[in-house]
Amino acid sequence: MASFLSCPTELADTILEQVSFRDLTAVSLVNKKLHKFATPHLYSQVNFTIYRDNPRPIMHLARTIFNKPELAKLVKSVRLRDGEESIQSMWEPGDWYGQYKVPLASPPHPAADDGLPEFVSFIAESGLSYADIWIDKLQVGDLNAFVALLISKLPNLARFRVGYAAILPFLGTRTSAKTKPRIVYDDAFLGKLFQSAVFDTSNHGLSRFEHLEEIFFPGPLESDPGPNPDFCHPQGLFTLLNLPSMRSISGWCFNPKTLPFTWPSGLPDLTNLTSLSLKYVHINFLAQVLERTRNLKTLSWEWFYIPDYGDQFNTDTLNLDKFVEALMPVQETLEDLTIKFTNCMGTWDPDVQRINVTGSLNGLQQFTGIKRFWAPFQLLLPDWESNANWARRLEDSLPRNVEVVTVTDSVASTDGYPYDEPDEFAFLGRWLHETAATRTPHLSEVIVYMSDRSGFLESYESFDMVHQAFEGTNVKYRIIDEDKEVRLWEVV
Repeated sequence: MASFLSCPTELADTILEQVSFRDLTAVSLVNKKLHKFATPHLYSQVNFTIYRDNPRPIMHLARTIFNKPELAKLVKSVRLRDGEESIQSMWEPGDWYGQYKVPLASPPHPAADDGLPEFVSFIAESGLSYADIWIDKLQVGDLNAFVALLISKLPNLARFRVGYAAILPFLGTRTSAKTKPRIVYDDAFLGKLFQSAVFDTSNHGLSRFEHLEEIFFPGPLESDPGPNPDFCHPQGLFTLLNLPSMRSISGWCFNPKTLPFTWPSGLPDLTNLTSLSLKYVHINFLAQVLERTRNLKTLSWEWFYIPDYGDQFNTDTLNLDKFVEALMPVQETLEDLTIKFTNCMGTWDPDVQRINVTGSLNGLQQFTGIKRFWAPFQLLLPDWESNANWARRLEDSLPRNVEVVTVTDSVASTDGYPYDEPDEFAFLGRWLHETAATRTPHLSEVIVYMSDRSGFLESYESFDMVHQAFEGTNVKYRIIDEDKEVRLWEVV
């Protein structure tokens, strides 16, 4: 023990970085010197699995931060994963009705010894326009309100990642009848908190998030985002893009009322932004953001179609030529590209509405820096609204210098698409056997990412078909069964 206590601080920190949180807690209780060593490591990363019925871990951490402000400076990362099984199921693609099965939560109401008087005083003195409703939500134990309270006091926060439980204020009260989103959202506080921190120059006492580098929040629920999801307003995304320290953003927002939009506080400096993952937003919205980036290396964009939502820019047509054109500002820097699409009208729906895909991804051959690429077969084989074209080459849609390709059997309502799974793997095999060496000479791995919703994986013959596409090649490959191997809520 004496030898450890005499170690230089840098060496002690290196050792303690390898110690589990539980063991760190035990170490901190041994004596004052070890407590001093362990404390920065105990508070640097807040990593909770959260439940709406039990906001007390967040509540008590906030109380500690309020009582000992010096500890707030130690917190660099906050990650809040969904713990409830019913909420975890909301991450599953195609689970259109799962979102309506979430039970109501009954969180305990905080008392004086939970720190409520201090919390109320802080918010009341902030002068924020939404202070009263924030206080009301705290008094009933609302999880979203307490998460906002916690991070409002963290001046050195660098990473913030949350799941659905923290950002959807109406879980457990939703019905299967669609409701148009209310863009003026009164009951969710994270988006408003960031807007106040960035754009409100008054002395409100909130952190300014000057060191925030990474933020992650999940995309819209399929079929119906519901009223008031946190961060849903375009202003929320503009806020995050106005943080000059920001390096990685993963989330979504509704489209603005007009495109092109007007930046709320002048053109942002996106020099540090290297990773961007957006869902739902229109191609023109995406293009306007990409015009401001200088060093973007990773981009993921998922086109969402949610009918009858009153959003003039959320249409049933995906134009791949326009998508490639939107990427031109990042042609020299982009290394990792993902494109996905989701039609939120299921094939079983009596009001099913077909989607239209026009153009192609052929222009990606100009993007010589892309090393990793992910896309569904249905966007790589652009023969929509036409007969099957057996002269089509899958590789025409691939970046020339790509090293790792992920293909998916994206299951959407695609009546105009002329190919089935055996056709897709025939195209895959032709590329690998005939032209991969010359058209994609740096290819090292292909990942086949499949979902059993298509029914294709139910037979051994189907697996054999996938394996046969790779037989006789030197390309490493993996087959991932999404339904059995992927737990999407764990990405938080």
